[in-house]
Amino acid sequence: MKKIIIPVLVVLFVIMYIEVFGNFYKITNDVYRSGQLNNLNMAYYLKTNNIKTVLNLRGKSTKDYYKDEKRITEENNVDLVNFKMSSGKFYDFNQTSTLVELIKNAKKPLLIHCIGGADRTSLASALYQYAILNSSVEKAKEEFSWYYGHLPIIRPHVLNMDKSFDNYVNKSTKLNKTKSIQ
Repeated sequence: MKKIIIPVLVVLFVIMYIEVFGNFYKITNDVYRSGQLNNLNMAYYLKTNNIKTVLNLRGKSTKDYYKDEKRITEENNVDLVNFKMSSGKFYDFNQTSTLVELIKNAKKPLLIHCIGGADRTSLASALYQYAILNSSVEKAKEEFSWYYGHLPIIRPHVLNMDKSFDNYVNKSTKLNKTKSIQ
């Protein structure tokens, strides 16, 4: 029984933290990560961190959360960029490269988010670390952490985010070797 209680408590804590604080974290002075922020905390985080662009990995929607996000970003003169992803889908090199370009070209400071800030946001954050900051693979993979709510042991389909990152690393390494040979 005790073996079940501790993991359940950890999951409940993560869910509560995501709801109350938005799973908001600073990656660098220019890039932040979070879950879907709400009416109460979104304007606060945008103003406090001087956010210029929000990268929404959930894509456009007709639902209230999206209408609120669009209104709050407009009220705060913040660009809203939408890139629809699913945490259960594998993304090939072209798709992850597009995401890297969106991050690279966005006005900074940038906030990257999905629904919980755990899986899609972890992929985008790892790509930022690796492809833009030139961090090591090991450093970039720290973005895939239980600390942010990335729990593939409970939700195995989210391993597609890890696999998408690994694929990007492998393909970009091969491309760089080809360029250096020429």
